[in-house]
Amino acid sequence: MRIFLAISVFYTIMVSVCAHALTSTSTLPANINSPSFRFGSIDGIDQKYTEDGRLMKLGDYRSVVFDSATLSRYNPDAKRLVDALNRFGAHKLGDDFNLGVLRVDTKPQVKYFAPIFARGITKQWTLGVGLPVVSYKNDISLSQQFSNIEYYRSQFKGISPELDEALNTDLGQAARQTLKNKGYKDLNNRNESFLGDIQVASIYKFFETADKALIYQAQLTLPTGPKYDADDLAALNIFGRTNINNTFAFSQRLGGGFIAVPYASYIFNIPDDITMRVPLDADDSLPDASSKENVTRHIGNTATVGGNLFYEASDSWTLGAGYDINAKEADQFKGSKNSRYDLLATNTRTQFQRVKGEISYSSVKSYFKKSAVLPMIVSLEVSDVISGVNVERQLVQELNVMMFF
Repeated sequence: MRIFLAISVFYTIMVSVCAHALTSTSTLPANINSPSFRFGSIDGIDQKYTEDGRLMKLGDYRSVVFDSATLSRYNPDAKRLVDALNRFGAHKLGDDFNLGVLRVDTKPQVKYFAPIFARGITKQWTLGVGLPVVSYKNDISLSQQFSNIEYYRSQFKGISPELDEALNTDLGQAARQTLKNKGYKDLNNRNESFLGDIQVASIYKFFETADKALIYQAQLTLPTGPKYDADDLAALNIFGRTNINNTFAFSQRLGGGFIAVPYASYIFNIPDDITMRVPLDADDSLPDASSKENVTRHIGNTATVGGNLFYEASDSWTLGAGYDINAKEADQFKGSKNSRYDLLATNTRTQFQRVKGEISYSSVKSYFKKSAVLPMIVSLEVSDVISGVNVERQLVQELNVMMFF
């Protein structure tokens, strides 16, 4: 007896060169170059804030319970087996039969290195480009738990070959065989590095006085990363996109070394054409290869409002803290067939809140006083998604080294 499994291992983490840095209103002086290097790691993405806001391990969130009702729904042969077992005695043995829980355990790790080059075109306008290199590791395992199959084996083994085959089912092996039959790649461990989506940024300062400033930043993301892979359930599938992030930030000195920076941003995603597997209905969580078709995808746009507070402890040391709220619209899909494109957008509307902290050291003023060898800024930042809906938790740690010449 074949048992069809429903497994979904998707990650929606956003790896961006500038997505986690505290927003400021600084620009480079005219004709000044600034190479910088960012080293970051993203942890906590094995946890997900679900559609009702609960934080769950992905292994628990993606687990499938194969009780009699689930087995009957996936395969007519399973239903006949359950009905046959129900005819033994008065205790509805078929209704109590289950193959336990199939757990899909993952241990994803994402690290990135991003060399960035920026130049001050004028004292008000800075241009920059970043090339993120992403390292992705993931240990994937399938396990079967909480089955009562041993009892049924002891009671009904040898009655028929079909029953024996069902009672000897290994959910992990059955899952991998089902993936193969449907044209999916095997769920192997991952350890790979690749170029992500290149980002080009423009920062224009509208005005600056002794205690306040206003800037507009436009950040263009270009689709140089890996393309969407409809056959790989363990792929990140968040690259190969085009979008523009528009940010307005205002800074105000408060006295005592404190600077407040409220900001707002809006990411507009450009529609693209990709190949996807379109489900037949709401229960078809593992569409087979015949369901693949070319669709037009419009990833939902994202709005963010937040604020940062900086404290200049000295000419060299600055502390920062930040908080923002993010809301992303649901994705939209269109195709040329009469397919259920609406199902591709299920649970793609997201919300989350994030907190940030930063400490930075600058030798710029010391350099002009001739007490430092190089003008540079070194900063360490930590950010964490503290609540959300339909989004993975993201604990980000990033080291940024910025130089000037």
